[in-house]
Amino acid sequence: MTCIIGLKENDNVWIGADKSSVSGYLMQSTKLDKVFRKGEYVIGYTSSFRMGQLLQYVINLPEPPEKVDVGFMVLEFVETIRKGFKEYGYSTIDNNEESGGTFIVGVKNQLFEVDNDYQVNYSDNNYLACGAGVYYALAAMEALKGLAPEKRIAESMRIAGKFSTSVLPEHTIIKV
Repeated sequence: MTCIIGLKENDNVWIGADKSSVSGYLMQSTKLDKVFRKGEYVIGYTSSFRMGQLLQYVINLPEPPEKVDVGFMVLEFVETIRKGFKEYGYSTIDNNEESGGTFIVGVKNQLFEVDNDYQVNYSDNNYLACGAGVYYALAAMEALKGLAPEKRIAESMRIAGKFSTSVLPEHTIIKV
């Protein structure tokens, strides 16, 4: 697992991701960035490097409209992702329920989270987090209101790394 943090402020979006790679009881620092730009999108992911690599290198994301809303994310973006995950063998179907992975998306000054069951979250807080450090990151983001956006994410990542055994304080932050 990991920690991904997204923040929307003053019509800008930042997404940060730590550098941990966790498998069972093993945690290592990775050279792979778990946050990347793809066209007009910035995506930070948890769950699986395979999932992130499909999002980054394989799946052709839809062109976003001028005004991105939850409807676009549900009807076009997520449906494109679902089809791509299925086509490239990443989707899981259990008891007729399809699942993928969890990631945060910044596009056109909007911030969304796509959960494992493909639901789309759009927060009133203007910040989102996912991964093993989610609870620490969300608490820190709330407590650190007033800091500059990159400093706020960096400090929240440091705090999540202090308390979660699956998060490293080293991170990458990208601004949309």
